[in-house]
Amino acid sequence: MKYSIPYKRDLKKVEIEFLRYLFRKEKSEWTNIIGNLKVIARCGCGICPTIIFGKSFDSEIQKGFLMIDYEGRGNNGELIGISIFGTKEMPTELEFYSIDGMSNITEIPKIATLRPLNYK
Repeated sequence: MKYSIPYKRDLKKVEIEFLRYLFRKEKSEWTNIIGNLKVIARCGCGICPTIIFGKSFDSEIQKGFLMIDYEGRGNNGELIGISIFGTKEMPTELEFYSIDGMSNITEIPKIATLRPLNYK
């Protein structure tokens, strides 16, 4: 499977709300740049809602570091991992994955189900 598939579009309303919530909680300095983000690619699986960000539709994919690590629940109760990667300046990727590996993740979890993952 390829890492990503080119996929250029503006953010959807549900993605904007999701990012606003997480940035307010974890990375407030990114809140003001949400309106400037463009989706430039999606996950290579072509199924999950993982998206990759750029400053413009012509941006190159940047590798980022794990900045925000959460979990949430899907409509059927499946446990969904949420990772936001980024640089000091901006987020580079919003990733969704099955924590137990048993579910195909096809939707963004509801904000009300989100909680931080704490590794101890």
